[in-house]
Amino acid sequence: MRDFLRIIALLVVPLLIIMAIPIVALQLRAATIACPPRCRGADLRGVDLQHRSLRGADLAEANLSGARLAGAQMEQASLLFAELESADLRGAQLRSADLRGALLLRANLSGADLRQANMGGARLRKADLTGANLAGADLTGALLDQANLRGALLDDTTTIDAKWRLVWELQSRGGEGRRLAGQDLQGAYLQQANLRQTELVGTDLRGADLTGADLSGADLRGAALHGTVLDDTTRLDPRWRLVWEILNQAAAERNLAGADLSGANLNQAYLRRANLTGADLSQATLTEADLGAAKLAGANLHNAVLIEANLHQASLRAADLTGADLTGADLNGAELHGAIVDETTAMADKWRLTWRILSQGGVGQDLRQANLSWACLTGADLRRANLAGADLIEANLAGANLEEADLSRADLRDADLSQANLRGANLQGAALAGAKLEGATLPAGAAPG
Repeated sequence: MRDFLRIIALLVVPLLIIMAIPIVALQLRAATIACPPRCRGADLRGVDLQHRSLRGADLAEANLSGARLAGAQMEQASLLFAELESADLRGAQLRSADLRGALLLRANLSGADLRQANMGGARLRKADLTGANLAGADLTGALLDQANLRGALLDDTTTIDAKWRLVWELQSRGGEGRRLAGQDLQGAYLQQANLRQTELVGTDLRGADLTGADLSGADLRGAALHGTVLDDTTRLDPRWRLVWEILNQAAAERNLAGADLSGANLNQAYLRRANLTGADLSQATLTEADLGAAKLAGANLHNAVLIEANLHQASLRAADLTGADLTGADLNGAELHGAIVDETTAMADKWRLTWRILSQGGVGQDLRQANLSWACLTGADLRRANLAGADLIEANLAGANLEEADLSRADLRDADLSQANLRGANLQGAALAGAKLEGATLPAGAAPG
């Protein structure tokens, strides 16, 4: 009998303990929910504390994500570094509350009383602050990306970064005709904002929400529209909507021939193989843009910024490059035939030399040891040119006239010499491994090494 009882005890007691754990947990949670005034670090996710009195409560570092706190009385409460993501705080009384560093992502604070509240460094991304009273509140360093401040009450005693005060003004009062050149409006919530005829030259609108906004006649030259949120109700001149589409939608192989993109901010735009023949890109910024194999024949690139742009195998035939900045641009294989270049054009010596050969000819020129690798020199006139020891790896010399040119010790590996005229050329010691020689006229008895 004693052994039987021992077996029962061994089986039943653990089972009772297991069954008791949830009950104890519920009791502990109930006790936690009743924690005011000392709730520091408490787990209060999703709890219903609507219209509860939490005056002066210590809720520092508490997790109140998704909590229902509408109408709660939380004057002078400490919510230091508390988590209030997606919490419902509509009409909550938070006067003089400490919300420094609090996470209020997507929190609903519409109509909340936040007078004299300390919200320094609070994270209020996508929070709803419509109609909230922020008189005397301190929002120094608060993150308000895409936060809705429309109708919120701010006064001269409200401490808030200049950027967000401006956003509040644009939300609440509109910005028609204002001069906002160069302003930082990155991540601003500007839905339905009136920005007609506004000067936004060089303004940072990355990630801003312009759904339903009216930007008719706005000047957006140089404005950053990367990641900007627009919809069909956003009123925007066709020129700038096109710029937005290029930046935010795939533009590879897109037909943009003749498009007016002057002054546009197209930094890092993906325009590989796009047709930009005759397009107006004057004063446009295309820093780090991908224009690989793009058609830019006859394009206006006057004063355009193409720093570190990818123009690999792009066609720039007859393009206007006066004043353009091509510092660090990849022009390997790019066609510069007939391009307009002057002393104001910033480009590497290698590419200026390539252009000079194409535009002014290279007959009899001293080009010893010249670096012309990957240069597109199709049809170039290089008769009697001295190219001894020149680097012509992967150069495109198809159809070039190299009659009697000195190519001794030149590196022509993988170069395209198809249809080239090499009659009388000196190829002694030249490296021709992988070179294309289809249709080329070679020197009599040539046996290049």
